[in-house]
Amino acid sequence: MAASENDAEFVRKAFLKLTKEFIRRGAATHDLKFVALNASESAKKRALAIPRRAHRKGVLAVLLASFLYSLLCNGYLRFANVTTLTSPLRSLQETRCLLPNNYLVWEFTRPVSNCDYCRDVDAPLILRNLTREEFRAYSYSSRPMIIKNVSYNWPARERFNLRFFRDLYERTEGAYESVEEECQFLRFKSNFANLREVFAMSERRASLRDGENAWYVGWKNCHPRILDAMKPFYSVPPFLPEDAEIPYSNYIFLGYEEGAVMHLDYISRLMWQAQVIGSKTWIVAPTPECDSECKSFEFSVDTADIVLLDTRIWYHSTYVENGEFSLTITSEYG
Repeated sequence: MAASENDAEFVRKAFLKLTKEFIRRGAATHDLKFVALNASESAKKRALAIPRRAHRKGVLAVLLASFLYSLLCNGYLRFANVTTLTSPLRSLQETRCLLPNNYLVWEFTRPVSNCDYCRDVDAPLILRNLTREEFRAYSYSSRPMIIKNVSYNWPARERFNLRFFRDLYERTEGAYESVEEECQFLRFKSNFANLREVFAMSERRASLRDGENAWYVGWKNCHPRILDAMKPFYSVPPFLPEDAEIPYSNYIFLGYEEGAVMHLDYISRLMWQAQVIGSKTWIVAPTPECDSECKSFEFSVDTADIVLLDTRIWYHSTYVENGEFSLTITSEYG
């Protein structure tokens, strides 16, 4: 049993590592989503027509093939003693892996959604800043929500910007390495390979002057000294349940124009995101099995608002309008 659990943990960690690499390389999840959905729907239809044991074997075969392909594409397999394979393998390893099979596998194997979560929902629930007791009825709801003016008095509104984080990372030993080795850098459609390149961009591009290319990036903060330095400038939303598990980590998303592409988050908790600077438009959509019963819709989140969304079951994308700069801080609770 212990060996089986260790094997499962190894596979889980490998998939997570592949996920980070896939996102870091900037592949577009919205294109791959449709491949995944088609594969998922076909698989679910076939599952109804074949015995359960045969279906299980088929799923295992897909998982194994996908996993081995991932290992090959990411350079984890080494065949140093097999000279006849050296050249083809080098060619494969040097070619960018276009198919993020861990996302396909997750989509292929995720549970079918109960459409109760999205039925009759066509807009977020908008609430004024409220107490923990007032929020109790909504605490773990999957309904998209906007809580107005929560972060109005946060010092982060005046202090957080590209220069703040650049100076913080430059003076903190091991900070860049923590993002590359432990956390995550999200380049989206920008041409930045890592956080160092983001902080090294020209002032003209940073402020999106005429003729400069728009950019939008995100990264996870998990270095203790980085988190400690950020702590005086923002706070966990006070209305969240007292017993909620909240990780000591967060994400920063900042930039212009197109933000995150349409995707699901493979996380263990609900998400909250504070709009510290600017505003941002969200587009949310139900999982495909609920398309006939539920609607896609969009909404805007203004400065000082906090959006709550179960990003594990709502597909979502974001964009920033009118050439404005947007900066948000995100974490989880559950």
